[in-house]
Amino acid sequence: MIVKKEKRNSRKRPTFVLLVAISIDGKITNGTKEGNGWTSKEDKRIFHQELDRCDVAVMGRKTFEAIERPLTPRNRIVFSMQKTFSRSSECEHVIPGDVRSLNRLIQKNAWGRIAIVGGTQVYDWFLEHDLIDEMYITIEPVIFGSGRPFTDTYHSLQKRFTLVSSKKLNKDDTLLLHYTITHS
Repeated sequence: MIVKKEKRNSRKRPTFVLLVAISIDGKITNGTKEGNGWTSKEDKRIFHQELDRCDVAVMGRKTFEAIERPLTPRNRIVFSMQKTFSRSSECEHVIPGDVRSLNRLIQKNAWGRIAIVGGTQVYDWFLEHDLIDEMYITIEPVIFGSGRPFTDTYHSLQKRFTLVSSKKLNKDDTLLLHYTITHS
């Protein structure tokens, strides 16, 4: 199946899509290694399918540095207070994580669909700024006990999401949940 990328969007603002894989206890890392080497091949397939539908991927510096190979789409925004860091030459856009810088970059490039791919601080930032429109959450049937949580500020957020779909991805009971939110 071929999916055309949306270059422009009829909405006033782009669509922000949060993509995350978590353990049953809500961790995005296992405490010993950054990255998603612990997720199922089905999660990786869904992740890349959704990325292919997006014009740009937004991530934090640590997430960017943990990625072993470049993500599609080729457009990447890295939130970092540091202008140079490991592999910074491979990154198209580095911004300090403020709304004005992000808006300027999005408008300049006319991006219509934006993937938010982590880590914890980036997920928190987009949730706190009420920018997330959709969430794809893969739940892998493992418990880590330690590691980085999906979000640190969920206790202070009062957001209601609507379940669009839930799907069992494999015989190991990996689940994919797709949610949307209506902004007021």
